[in-house]
Amino acid sequence: MALVCGIADERFSELYWKLRPPYDRGDIDGPAYWTAVVRQQELDLSRDQIATLIKLDSESITRPNQGAVQWAELLHRAGIPLALLSNMPFELSRYVTKSFQSLSTFEYLIYSCDYRSIKPELAIYRNCLELLKAAPQDILYLDDRAENIEAAACLGINSVLFDTVEKTASRVGNRFDIPVPSYGRCRQSNSQYSSTSRRSNRTEPD
Repeated sequence: MALVCGIADERFSELYWKLRPPYDRGDIDGPAYWTAVVRQQELDLSRDQIATLIKLDSESITRPNQGAVQWAELLHRAGIPLALLSNMPFELSRYVTKSFQSLSTFEYLIYSCDYRSIKPELAIYRNCLELLKAAPQDILYLDDRAENIEAAACLGINSVLFDTVEKTASRVGNRFDIPVPSYGRCRQSNSQYSSTSRRSNRTEPD
């Protein structure tokens, strides 16, 4: 993507994330976002280049964590309702929904662009609670960013930081009565927790 934009890698990464919130929030579309990125360097893009960037952007952050996918399938089989909460712009969210069959285990796919709010803004968590029709204490939320965990916890949502599947499963298993993977075995449960999540590489519980 940096090559298409004509921007050095380090500077591109800085601009990519600095200008991302309005795009993830749905305030601007893909062409507006990429135009804003290159104009920081006084550059321009053709329509074809913008289309290429949107495609590359979608493909670059959709590498599922197979351990997380298997855990989600385990929870789904146990009858625990699942929701995915992710900061994603419109184009990417539609690509992800269409491309990954593993998302069928989730009852709800909650994308920031559809609610005009991004994590860690409290509004997106309130939207989740309303959509799930669940009390905060009945939800278990996993995310790989500390600021998102802290925001959810402010609303009374049970929140656990996600790093690796093994470490996260251990923390969850010590606190909650839900199935967790463990060396090829899992502990079963009858818990009714809902789980909301985002994606480390954009499909991972977040």
